[in-house]
Amino acid sequence: MNKLLLVTALLLICIGIPIIYTASAHFAVSQGFPAEHYLLKHLAKVVFGLILMLIFARYVDYGYWQWLGRIAFVGGAILTITALVAGHGVKGANRWIFGIQPSEIMKLGMLICICAKLSQAGDNIKSVACTLVQPGIFFGTAALLIALQPNYSMIVMLSFVVMCVLVTAGVNLKYLAMTIGAVAPLGLLMLLVTGHSSKRIHAFFADEGEMVASNWQGEHALEALGNGGWTGTGFGMGVQKLGYLPEAHKDVIYAVVGEEFGVLGTLGLLALYAVLFAQGFKIARESSTLFGKYVAVALTYSLFFNFLVHVCVCVGLFPMTGQPLPFITFGGTNLIYSCVAVGILLNISRPNTGKKIREPYTSASTMSSSAFRNFDFTRSGV
Repeated sequence: MNKLLLVTALLLICIGIPIIYTASAHFAVSQGFPAEHYLLKHLAKVVFGLILMLIFARYVDYGYWQWLGRIAFVGGAILTITALVAGHGVKGANRWIFGIQPSEIMKLGMLICICAKLSQAGDNIKSVACTLVQPGIFFGTAALLIALQPNYSMIVMLSFVVMCVLVTAGVNLKYLAMTIGAVAPLGLLMLLVTGHSSKRIHAFFADEGEMVASNWQGEHALEALGNGGWTGTGFGMGVQKLGYLPEAHKDVIYAVVGEEFGVLGTLGLLALYAVLFAQGFKIARESSTLFGKYVAVALTYSLFFNFLVHVCVCVGLFPMTGQPLPFITFGGTNLIYSCVAVGILLNISRPNTGKKIREPYTSASTMSSSAFRNFDFTRSGV
Protein backbone atom coordinates (compact mmCIF):
# COMPACT_ATOMS: atom_id res chain seq x y z
CA MET A 1 0.00 0.00 0.00
CA ASN A 2 0.97 3.65 -0.16
CA LYS A 3 3.38 3.80 2.78
CA LEU A 4 4.00 7.54 2.45
CA LEU A 5 0.31 8.26 3.02
CA LEU A 6 0.26 5.92 6.01
CA VAL A 7 3.37 7.45 7.60
CA THR A 8 2.10 11.00 7.03
CA ALA A 9 -1.28 10.25 8.62
CA LEU A 10 0.39 8.59 11.61
CA LEU A 11 2.75 11.57 12.03
CA LEU A 12 -0.19 13.99 12.04
CA ILE A 13 -2.01 11.88 14.63
CA CYS A 14 1.11 11.72 16.83
CA ILE A 15 1.65 15.48 16.52
CA GLY A 16 -1.96 16.07 17.48
CA ILE A 17 -1.64 14.23 20.81
CA PRO A 18 0.70 16.70 22.60
CA ILE A 19 -1.03 19.62 20.88
CA ILE A 20 -4.35 18.49 22.36
CA TYR A 21 -2.76 18.35 25.80
CA THR A 22 -1.21 21.80 25.72
CA ALA A 23 -4.35 23.36 24.19
CA SER A 24 -6.84 21.72 26.58
CA ALA A 25 -5.07 21.47 29.95
CA HIS A 26 -6.04 24.94 31.21
CA PHE A 27 -9.61 24.58 29.96
CA ALA A 28 -9.94 21.16 31.62
CA VAL A 29 -8.76 22.55 34.97
CA SER A 30 -11.15 25.51 34.66
CA GLN A 31 -13.99 23.02 34.22
CA GLY A 32 -12.99 21.09 37.36
CA PHE A 33 -11.30 18.19 35.55
CA PRO A 34 -7.70 16.96 35.74
CA ALA A 35 -5.35 18.59 33.23
CA GLU A 36 -5.16 15.30 31.28
CA HIS A 37 -8.96 14.94 30.97
CA TYR A 38 -9.30 15.83 27.27
CA LEU A 39 -5.99 14.19 26.39
CA LEU A 40 -7.16 10.81 27.70
CA LYS A 41 -10.49 11.12 25.90
CA HIS A 42 -8.62 11.98 22.71
CA LEU A 43 -6.26 9.01 23.11
CA ALA A 44 -9.20 6.61 23.37
CA LYS A 45 -10.58 7.93 20.07
CA VAL A 46 -7.14 7.75 18.48
CA VAL A 47 -6.87 4.06 19.34
CA PHE A 48 -10.37 3.38 17.96
CA GLY A 49 -9.62 5.36 14.80
CA LEU A 50 -6.35 3.49 14.20
CA ILE A 51 -8.12 0.14 14.59
CA LEU A 52 -10.68 1.17 11.97
CA MET A 53 -7.90 2.45 9.70
CA LEU A 54 -6.19 -0.94 9.90
CA ILE A 55 -9.41 -2.86 9.24
CA PHE A 56 -10.42 -0.81 6.19
CA ALA A 57 -6.87 -0.69 4.83
CA ARG A 58 -6.12 -4.43 4.99
CA TYR A 59 -9.26 -6.48 5.50
CA VAL A 60 -12.16 -4.71 3.74
CA ASP A 61 -11.81 -4.50 -0.04
CA TYR A 62 -12.89 -1.04 -1.17
CA GLY A 63 -15.27 -2.69 -3.64
CA TYR A 64 -17.51 -3.57 -0.71
CA TRP A 65 -18.08 0.14 -0.13
CA GLN A 66 -20.48 0.13 -3.08
CA TRP A 67 -23.05 -1.26 -0.64
CA LEU A 68 -21.42 -0.29 2.65
CA GLY A 69 -21.75 3.32 1.53
CA ARG A 70 -25.54 2.95 1.35
CA ILE A 71 -25.62 1.53 4.87
CA ALA A 72 -23.46 4.41 6.13
CA PHE A 73 -25.67 6.97 4.40
CA VAL A 74 -28.98 5.57 5.64
CA GLY A 75 -27.64 4.86 9.15
CA GLY A 76 -26.04 8.29 9.39
CA ALA A 77 -29.24 9.98 8.17
CA ILE A 78 -31.36 8.13 10.75
CA LEU A 79 -28.94 9.05 13.55
CA THR A 80 -28.84 12.66 12.35
CA ILE A 81 -32.64 12.84 12.49
CA THR A 82 -32.53 11.27 15.95
CA ALA A 83 -30.00 13.92 17.05
CA LEU A 84 -32.32 16.66 15.76
CA VAL A 85 -35.25 15.24 17.70
CA ALA A 86 -33.69 13.85 20.87
CA GLY A 87 -30.06 14.99 20.90
CA HIS A 88 -28.59 17.54 23.28
CA GLY A 89 -28.00 20.99 21.84
CA VAL A 90 -24.61 22.71 22.14
CA LYS A 91 -24.37 26.44 21.40
CA GLY A 92 -27.65 26.37 19.51
CA ALA A 93 -26.82 23.34 17.35
CA ASN A 94 -28.27 19.82 17.58
CA ARG A 95 -25.45 17.80 16.04
CA TRP A 96 -24.57 15.18 18.63
CA ILE A 97 -26.14 12.02 20.02
CA PHE A 98 -24.54 9.13 21.94
CA GLY A 99 -21.32 11.18 22.00
CA ILE A 100 -20.94 11.21 18.20
CA GLN A 101 -21.74 13.58 15.35
CA PRO A 102 -23.72 11.32 12.96
CA SER A 103 -23.55 13.82 10.09
CA GLU A 104 -19.92 12.71 9.62
CA ILE A 105 -21.14 9.14 9.03
CA MET A 106 -23.81 10.41 6.66
CA LYS A 107 -21.17 12.50 4.84
CA LEU A 108 -19.01 9.42 4.23
CA GLY A 109 -21.99 7.43 2.95
CA MET A 110 -23.21 10.28 0.74
CA LEU A 111 -19.85 10.74 -0.99
CA ILE A 112 -19.40 7.03 -1.61
CA CYS A 113 -22.96 6.61 -2.94
CA ILE A 114 -22.42 9.47 -5.40
CA CYS A 115 -19.13 7.92 -6.50
CA ALA A 116 -20.82 4.54 -7.01
CA LYS A 117 -23.55 6.09 -9.20
CA LEU A 118 -21.01 7.99 -11.29
CA SER A 119 -18.83 4.91 -11.80
CA GLN A 120 -21.84 2.99 -13.13
CA ALA A 121 -22.96 5.73 -15.53
CA GLY A 122 -20.82 4.70 -18.49
CA ASP A 123 -21.56 6.77 -21.60
CA ASN A 124 -24.60 8.31 -19.87
CA ILE A 125 -22.33 10.36 -17.63
CA LYS A 126 -23.35 13.62 -19.33
CA SER A 127 -27.08 13.04 -18.96
CA VAL A 128 -29.27 15.10 -16.63
CA ALA A 129 -29.84 12.02 -14.47
CA CYS A 130 -26.13 11.37 -13.90
CA THR A 131 -25.13 15.03 -13.66
CA LEU A 132 -27.90 16.31 -11.41
CA VAL A 133 -30.65 13.89 -10.38
CA GLN A 134 -28.76 10.94 -8.90
CA PRO A 135 -26.06 12.97 -7.09
CA GLY A 136 -28.71 15.53 -6.12
CA ILE A 137 -30.84 12.99 -4.26
CA PHE A 138 -27.98 12.04 -1.92
CA PHE A 139 -26.55 15.54 -1.58
CA GLY A 140 -29.96 17.22 -1.16
CA THR A 141 -30.98 14.81 1.60
CA ALA A 142 -27.72 15.29 3.47
CA ALA A 143 -27.74 19.08 2.99
CA LEU A 144 -31.30 19.38 4.32
CA LEU A 145 -30.54 17.41 7.48
CA ILE A 146 -27.29 19.29 8.08
CA ALA A 147 -29.05 22.63 7.56
CA LEU A 148 -31.56 21.72 10.27
CA GLN A 149 -28.76 21.24 12.83
CA PRO A 150 -27.61 23.90 11.64
CA ASN A 151 -24.09 23.50 10.19
CA TYR A 152 -23.90 25.70 7.11
CA SER A 153 -20.13 25.61 6.77
CA MET A 154 -20.28 21.83 6.40
CA ILE A 155 -22.85 22.21 3.60
CA VAL A 156 -20.58 24.66 1.78
CA MET A 157 -17.61 22.29 2.05
CA LEU A 158 -19.63 19.29 0.88
CA SER A 159 -20.88 21.34 -2.07
CA PHE A 160 -17.32 21.93 -3.21
CA VAL A 161 -16.35 18.28 -2.67
CA VAL A 162 -19.31 17.04 -4.73
CA MET A 163 -18.59 19.56 -7.49
CA CYS A 164 -14.96 18.39 -7.65
CA VAL A 165 -16.06 14.75 -7.94
CA LEU A 166 -18.61 15.59 -10.65
CA VAL A 167 -16.04 17.50 -12.68
CA THR A 168 -13.56 14.63 -12.26
CA ALA A 169 -16.17 12.18 -13.57
CA GLY A 170 -16.72 14.32 -16.67
CA VAL A 171 -20.39 15.26 -16.20
CA ASN A 172 -22.14 17.86 -18.33
CA LEU A 173 -20.62 21.14 -17.16
CA LYS A 174 -23.45 23.19 -18.67
CA TYR A 175 -26.05 21.49 -16.48
CA LEU A 176 -23.77 21.76 -13.48
CA ALA A 177 -23.08 25.48 -14.05
CA MET A 178 -26.80 26.25 -14.48
CA THR A 179 -27.61 24.48 -11.21
CA ILE A 180 -24.85 26.27 -9.33
CA GLY A 181 -26.02 29.61 -10.73
CA ALA A 182 -29.56 28.93 -9.52
CA VAL A 183 -28.76 27.49 -6.09
CA ALA A 184 -25.70 29.51 -5.00
CA PRO A 185 -27.55 32.84 -4.56
CA LEU A 186 -30.18 31.12 -2.38
CA GLY A 187 -27.46 29.58 -0.24
CA LEU A 188 -25.68 32.91 0.13
CA LEU A 189 -28.96 34.59 1.11
CA MET A 190 -29.56 31.95 3.78
CA LEU A 191 -26.11 32.56 5.24
CA LEU A 192 -26.70 36.30 5.36
CA VAL A 193 -30.12 36.22 7.02
CA THR A 194 -29.81 33.27 9.41
CA GLY A 195 -29.04 34.52 12.92
CA HIS A 196 -25.93 32.52 13.90
CA SER A 197 -24.07 32.65 10.58
CA SER A 198 -25.22 36.20 9.85
CA LYS A 199 -23.62 37.53 13.05
CA ARG A 200 -20.32 35.88 12.27
CA ILE A 201 -20.25 37.11 8.66
CA HIS A 202 -21.15 40.68 9.66
CA ALA A 203 -18.55 40.59 12.45
CA PHE A 204 -15.93 39.40 9.96
CA PHE A 205 -16.51 42.40 7.68
CA ALA A 206 -17.21 44.93 10.45
CA ASP A 207 -14.80 47.69 11.42
CA GLU A 208 -12.40 46.99 14.28
CA GLY A 209 -14.19 47.19 17.60
CA GLU A 210 -17.64 46.36 16.23
CA MET A 211 -19.40 43.11 17.14
CA VAL A 212 -16.36 41.97 19.14
CA ALA A 213 -18.18 39.08 20.80
CA SER A 214 -19.06 37.42 17.47
CA ASN A 215 -15.46 37.47 16.25
CA TRP A 216 -13.70 36.97 19.60
CA GLN A 217 -12.03 33.71 18.63
CA GLY A 218 -10.95 35.02 15.24
CA GLU A 219 -9.27 38.08 16.74
CA HIS A 220 -7.43 36.10 19.41
CA ALA A 221 -6.41 33.41 16.92
CA LEU A 222 -4.62 36.13 14.96
CA GLU A 223 -3.01 37.40 18.17
CA ALA A 224 -1.81 33.89 18.96
CA LEU A 225 -0.22 33.50 15.52
CA GLY A 226 1.41 36.91 15.79
CA ASN A 227 2.71 36.15 19.27
CA GLY A 228 4.43 33.00 18.02
CA GLY A 229 6.86 34.75 15.69
CA TRP A 230 9.27 32.53 13.78
CA THR A 231 10.06 29.92 16.42
CA GLY A 232 7.12 30.17 18.83
CA THR A 233 6.86 30.67 22.56
CA GLY A 234 7.70 27.03 23.28
CA PHE A 235 5.61 23.97 24.01
CA GLY A 236 3.02 24.74 26.70
CA MET A 237 4.02 28.40 26.90
CA GLY A 238 1.25 29.94 24.79
CA VAL A 239 -0.95 32.50 26.54
CA GLN A 240 -3.97 32.88 24.26
CA LYS A 241 -5.27 29.43 25.24
CA LEU A 242 -5.47 30.63 28.87
CA GLY A 243 -9.06 31.80 28.58
CA TYR A 244 -8.74 34.04 25.51
CA LEU A 245 -9.39 31.24 22.99
CA PRO A 246 -12.48 29.36 24.22
CA GLU A 247 -12.02 25.60 23.77
CA ALA A 248 -8.76 26.12 21.90
CA HIS A 249 -8.37 22.36 21.42
CA LYS A 250 -11.28 22.36 18.98
CA ASP A 251 -12.06 25.19 16.56
CA VAL A 252 -8.74 27.10 16.54
CA ILE A 253 -6.06 24.56 17.36
CA TYR A 254 -3.96 25.72 14.39
CA ALA A 255 -3.55 29.05 16.21
CA VAL A 256 -2.18 27.18 19.26
CA VAL A 257 0.37 25.47 16.99
CA GLY A 258 1.33 28.86 15.55
CA GLU A 259 1.80 30.48 18.95
CA GLU A 260 3.84 27.71 20.55
CA PHE A 261 5.84 26.54 17.51
CA GLY A 262 5.88 29.67 15.37
CA VAL A 263 6.01 30.04 11.61
CA LEU A 264 8.45 27.15 11.31
CA GLY A 265 6.09 24.83 13.17
CA THR A 266 3.07 25.79 11.07
CA LEU A 267 5.08 25.42 7.84
CA GLY A 268 6.10 21.93 8.91
CA LEU A 269 2.47 21.08 9.59
CA LEU A 270 1.40 22.50 6.23
CA ALA A 271 4.09 20.42 4.52
CA LEU A 272 2.72 17.22 6.07
CA TYR A 273 -0.78 18.05 4.88
CA ALA A 274 0.57 18.79 1.40
CA VAL A 275 2.13 15.31 1.30
CA LEU A 276 -1.11 13.75 2.57
CA PHE A 277 -3.25 15.39 -0.13
CA ALA A 278 -0.71 14.73 -2.87
CA GLN A 279 -0.68 11.03 -2.03
CA GLY A 280 -4.48 10.95 -1.99
CA PHE A 281 -4.62 12.35 -5.52
CA LYS A 282 -1.80 10.02 -6.59
CA ILE A 283 -3.88 7.06 -5.41
CA ALA A 284 -6.85 8.40 -7.38
CA ARG A 285 -4.77 8.79 -10.53
CA GLU A 286 -3.32 5.27 -10.27
CA SER A 287 -6.53 3.43 -9.34
CA SER A 288 -7.59 0.89 -11.95
CA THR A 289 -11.34 1.36 -11.42
CA LEU A 290 -13.48 4.44 -11.84
CA PHE A 291 -15.12 3.79 -8.48
CA GLY A 292 -11.70 3.77 -6.79
CA LYS A 293 -10.71 6.98 -8.57
CA TYR A 294 -13.85 8.86 -7.60
CA VAL A 295 -13.81 7.67 -3.99
CA ALA A 296 -10.15 8.64 -3.61
CA VAL A 297 -10.88 12.09 -5.07
CA ALA A 298 -13.93 12.57 -2.81
CA LEU A 299 -12.17 11.52 0.40
CA THR A 300 -9.04 13.54 -0.35
CA TYR A 301 -11.04 16.68 -1.13
CA SER A 302 -13.19 16.21 1.98
CA LEU A 303 -10.05 16.21 4.14
CA PHE A 304 -8.58 19.08 2.16
CA PHE A 305 -11.57 21.40 2.56
CA ASN A 306 -11.73 20.70 6.31
CA PHE A 307 -8.06 21.65 6.50
CA LEU A 308 -8.50 24.71 4.28
CA VAL A 309 -11.46 26.15 6.19
CA HIS A 310 -9.86 25.61 9.61
CA VAL A 311 -6.57 27.23 8.63
CA CYS A 312 -8.23 30.13 6.78
CA VAL A 313 -10.42 30.84 9.81
CA CYS A 314 -7.38 30.97 12.09
CA VAL A 315 -5.44 33.32 9.78
CA GLY A 316 -8.43 35.63 9.30
CA LEU A 317 -9.33 34.80 5.70
CA PHE A 318 -12.73 33.24 6.49
CA PRO A 319 -15.43 34.12 9.04
CA MET A 320 -15.34 32.15 12.27
CA THR A 321 -16.78 28.63 12.00
CA GLY A 322 -16.27 25.43 13.93
CA GLN A 323 -14.58 23.10 11.45
CA PRO A 324 -11.90 20.72 12.77
CA LEU A 325 -8.32 20.35 11.57
CA PRO A 326 -8.07 16.69 10.43
CA PHE A 327 -6.11 14.40 12.78
CA ILE A 328 -5.18 17.31 15.08
CA THR A 329 -8.39 18.77 16.49
CA PHE A 330 -10.04 17.19 19.53
CA GLY A 331 -13.35 15.69 18.44
CA GLY A 332 -14.04 12.02 18.12
CA THR A 333 -16.26 11.66 15.07
CA ASN A 334 -14.17 13.74 12.66
CA LEU A 335 -10.97 12.04 13.85
CA ILE A 336 -12.55 8.65 13.26
CA TYR A 337 -13.86 9.81 9.86
CA SER A 338 -10.36 10.93 8.89
CA CYS A 339 -8.87 7.58 9.95
CA VAL A 340 -11.52 5.65 8.00
CA ALA A 341 -10.90 7.86 4.95
CA VAL A 342 -7.16 7.12 5.08
CA GLY A 343 -7.89 3.42 5.57
CA ILE A 344 -10.03 3.35 2.41
CA LEU A 345 -7.39 5.30 0.48
CA LEU A 346 -4.73 2.83 1.57
CA ASN A 347 -6.90 -0.07 0.44
CA ILE A 348 -7.44 1.55 -2.98
CA SER A 349 -3.66 1.91 -3.30
CA ARG A 350 -3.11 -1.82 -2.84
CA PRO A 351 -2.58 -3.68 -6.16
CA ASN A 352 -4.88 -6.64 -5.48
CA THR A 353 -8.04 -4.83 -4.42
CA GLY A 354 -11.11 -3.85 -6.42
CA LYS A 355 -10.90 -6.88 -8.73
CA LYS A 356 -14.55 -7.81 -8.26
CA ILE A 357 -15.85 -4.39 -9.27
CA ARG A 358 -17.84 -4.47 -12.51
CA GLU A 359 -18.23 -1.23 -14.40
CA PRO A 360 -19.85 -0.51 -17.79
CA TYR A 361 -17.74 0.14 -20.86
CA THR A 362 -16.84 3.79 -21.33
CA SER A 363 -16.18 5.07 -24.85
CA ALA A 364 -13.04 6.93 -25.81
CA SER A 365 -14.94 10.20 -26.18
CA THR A 366 -16.28 10.00 -22.66
CA MET A 367 -12.91 8.99 -21.24
CA SER A 368 -11.26 11.98 -22.91
CA SER A 369 -13.54 14.28 -20.93
CA SER A 370 -12.66 12.66 -17.63
CA ALA A 371 -9.92 13.90 -15.36
CA PHE A 372 -8.37 10.42 -15.47
CA ARG A 373 -7.54 8.48 -18.64
CA ASN A 374 -5.53 5.44 -17.49
CA PHE A 375 -8.52 3.17 -16.75
CA ASP A 376 -7.64 -0.51 -17.00
CA PHE A 377 -10.71 -2.24 -18.46
CA THR A 378 -9.38 -5.71 -17.61
CA ARG A 379 -9.70 -4.90 -13.92
CA SER A 380 -13.37 -3.93 -14.22
CA GLY A 381 -14.61 -7.02 -16.02
CA VAL A 382 -14.99 -5.46 -19.51
